Formats: sequence, structure tokens, C-alpha cells
Amino acid sequence: MQNVRVQFTIPNVEKVANLDIHVNGEQRSLKFRVETFNWDSDNGSSEDLVNILRDRIQNYDSQWELYHIGAPQEHSIPITFRFNEKNSEN
Repeated sequence: MQNVRVQFTIPNVEKVANLDIHVNGEQRSLKFRVETFNWDSDNGSSEDLVNILRDRIQNYDSQWELYHIGAPQEHSIPITFRFNEKNSEN
């Protein structure tokens, strides 16, 4: 399966963004969630922060898979997760 990546902005999403798309005439529904994690250099070195972030991602709700790590902002970093239909059946 090939992936197509389209970047878009959805303002004011508080929980989950539900997207309905058409691929080759077939409708598919996708769910995305954006979480903002604190990224405060006062709490440790960059390596410490990366390890904390890695741990949070690995221990995130198993129904969601990592989709994108955004650029760090002043004191936070946005992480986008995609709902994984396969893991929700368990």
C-alpha cells in the first residue's frame, strides 16, 4: 500500500479530527488526535527530554499510532496520532 501525505490545518481541534476521504471512489474515514507535550529545557537536558517524549509515545493509548512529531514550539511539541482500526478490534 502506498501512502499519500497531505498537510492541512484544522483550527480549534480539541479532541479528535475525523476526516472522510475518497480514494479510487471508495470512502474511508480517518481519525487523528493532536497532543501537546511539555518541552521545557529547565527540566533536563535535550537527551532527557527526548527520552521522556519517547516513553510517553511508547506508552500512549495502543489504539492510536504515532503519525507525526511536529516542530518544537516555545515550551511544547505537538504530536499527531492516527487511530489504528486494527488495534481497536482487540
